[in-house]
Amino acid sequence: HCVHDYPAKMIPQVSRRLIRKYGRKESLLFDPYCGSGTSLVEARLNSMNAVGTDLNPLARLIAEVKTRDYMIEELEKNCNSLLKKIDSEKDKIKKFEGEDDVAVSYETLLKWFPDKTIAGIGHIKDRIMKNSRNKMIQKFLLITLSECLRLVSYQRNNEFKLYRIKEEERADFFVDLYPLFEKRVERNLNGAKDFAKLVSGNTKVRFHDFNTVDGIDGRKVKKNSVNLVVTSPPYGDSGTTVAYGQYSWFGNVWLNLSEIPSGRLDKELMGGRKSNITTFGFNSIDDTLSKINETSENRAEEIMNFYREYELSIANVSTVIEKGGHACYVVSNRTVAGEKLPTDKFTQWAFEENGFEHVITHNRNIPNKRMPSRNSPSNVAGKTVSTMVKEQIVVMRKN
Repeated sequence: HCVHDYPAKMIPQVSRRLIRKYGRKESLLFDPYCGSGTSLVEARLNSMNAVGTDLNPLARLIAEVKTRDYMIEELEKNCNSLLKKIDSEKDKIKKFEGEDDVAVSYETLLKWFPDKTIAGIGHIKDRIMKNSRNKMIQKFLLITLSECLRLVSYQRNNEFKLYRIKEEERADFFVDLYPLFEKRVERNLNGAKDFAKLVSGNTKVRFHDFNTVDGIDGRKVKKNSVNLVVTSPPYGDSGTTVAYGQYSWFGNVWLNLSEIPSGRLDKELMGGRKSNITTFGFNSIDDTLSKINETSENRAEEIMNFYREYELSIANVSTVIEKGGHACYVVSNRTVAGEKLPTDKFTQWAFEENGFEHVITHNRNIPNKRMPSRNSPSNVAGKTVSTMVKEQIVVMRKN
C-alpha cells in the first residue's frame, strides 16, 4: 500500500521470506537504511515490532505513512470529501498562494514546473491541510501528493538524478495533476484498507534519523535487543550511483521537510565524507581498489570512502543484534573502471570481524531495474560494460 516512486531496492517478497525464515514473532526488527519502509511493513504483517532509520526526511515520512494504523472510515471520509472539494475548485485556480509553506523560492519552482502546475500543487496541498485536523491523515494525503510531483515536473523520465527536459520543450509541457492525484488517493486508500485487515494491532514501528555510521544511541535501540536486521544498503556513494537526495528533492521542498540542498544531503549519505584509510585488510576489496587506483585515483578514493563508512555502520549495527540473531543484507556488486567490486564478500567479512558467522548468500536477478543492463562509463563509442543486474542476499548469524 502507498507505493511511492522512490528508488528503494528492497521488495516485499524478499523481506517477507527473510522475516518468516529468520525472524521471531513479538521480537524486534531493525532496518538501518529503511528507505520507504518495505521491511518495516512486512515486520508488522508478520507480528514483529520494528525500528527504522534513514537520513532522508521524505523517506522517513513515506515509511511512517505506510506503517501506521488508521481509522479506515475516517480516512475514507476525508479522502472522498477532499477529492470532491478540489474537483469543484480546480478550474478556478489561477495563481500559487502557498509560498510560505515551501522550502524554496517561487523562482526556483518555476525552473522545474509550469506556472499552472505550481498553482495546482499549492491548491491541493492547501486543501489537504484544511480538510482534516488528523495529522496522520494529512501525512497520508501529502505523501500521496508527493508521488505525483515528478510526473508533472520538467524532470526527465527514468532518471535517478535531477535532469530536466530541454528548455525549448518546456513551453509546451503540461501534465494534468488532478487525475493523477485522484487515482493515487484511491489506490493508497485501498492499500490502507488491505493493510488494516492483515496487520497485528499489537505491533508498532519507531523511526529515527541518526546515522549508523556515527553510532547508535542506546536509548533508541538498545544493545543486544534486535532479533533480525533486514535491509538494503546503498549500492555505493550517492554521487556516483543513485542520488537519493536529488531523487527526493521535490517531495522534501514541497512538503517543507528540509531546506538542505539535494547535493548536500547526498554528501551526508554513506560515502559522502572523506577518510584517510588506504586499505582494509580484506584482500578482495584491497586488490580491486588498487587496480582502480591505477586508472583513476579519484574513483578509488570515492569507493574507499563508501566502504569505510559501510564498515563502520556494520560494526555499529552488530552491537544491537542479540546472540543468535540474524542480519540479512541485500547488496549488489558494482563494476567500476572495469573492475567488479565484491560488496557481498565485503559485507560477509565485515560482519565476521564483529563476531558473526556466514549462513548463506542467495543470488537473484534485480527486478524492474531502471538502470540499463549495459552502459558506457568510458564514453568510448561501442565500448560498454554490464551494470548491476543481480543482487546478493547475505545472511549472517551472531555467535
